[in-house]
Amino acid sequence: MDYTIIKDRDKSNKEEKAQTLIEQPKWTLKEVALPKSTIDQIDQMVAYIENRNKLLNDWQFNRFLKTGSALSVNFFGIPGTGKSITAEAIAHKLGMSIIKANYGELESSFVGGTSDNLASVFKTAEETKSLLFFDEADAVLSRRISNLSQAADHGVNSAKSTLLTLLDKFNGIIVFATNLFDNYDDAFLRRILFNIEFLAPDLSMREKLWRFHLSENVPKEITYEHLANISDGLCGGDIKNITIKLGLKLLTGKVQSIDELLVKEEIEKYTEVKLRHKKTSVLVETTVN
Repeated sequence: MDYTIIKDRDKSNKEEKAQTLIEQPKWTLKEVALPKSTIDQIDQMVAYIENRNKLLNDWQFNRFLKTGSALSVNFFGIPGTGKSITAEAIAHKLGMSIIKANYGELESSFVGGTSDNLASVFKTAEETKSLLFFDEADAVLSRRISNLSQAADHGVNSAKSTLLTLLDKFNGIIVFATNLFDNYDDAFLRRILFNIEFLAPDLSMREKLWRFHLSENVPKEITYEHLANISDGLCGGDIKNITIKLGLKLLTGKVQSIDELLVKEEIEKYTEVKLRHKKTSVLVETTVN
């Protein structure tokens, strides 16, 4: 009679799942429109990684960095400003793979399960020398629950305590990204070396974004400079979505070329949907609270 060792199968499944988390970065820093102040801070991050031994040993920073020598970075700002792709671009710059961790997927209904999942992701990142990226990080870095009313609250606080310990022992690079920076717990903030705000792009950055998303090959009767002028307030993610809609109009033959009127119409439609969604979100939050 043949026997199957379930424990080994579970281990194999976990290892396979861990491998699927690892990605090769698709973005480079040349493709991301960033202000000089942000680029300067990224240069400092890269310098830290490339000269870590000199910093820790020759300059004796290891006197107070007794545990892990991780570089913890936080990107915060409004949606669509390039936080996620910048994390990928940094991994590319350093010649690293990237693991994109989502706290919602790591949460477990089993006691201690979330903490085990967090520990597994950190271990995989360190063993594979991958940059560890947490999007919507406020879900895991938010303040711990003081008034514990149910068992789930204990689980949340336990996971946060586990994360603090993992950060102290980690020897890799971890990037957090959030739209809700104000929700962070002070204990996590003390462990983050760089806090970089991602702002809405200025005129020059918007022109770069239009040039990147709407190539010279696209039929158009409007300059990149003018596109930047009429898109004040839009972020990179917004411009990406609008250019796709413009491209679809060309593909379906509804228009033969992109002009100012068409772009303004698409911007207006897109902005209207965003405003409606924002109002709905505020209404739902007010009702819940």
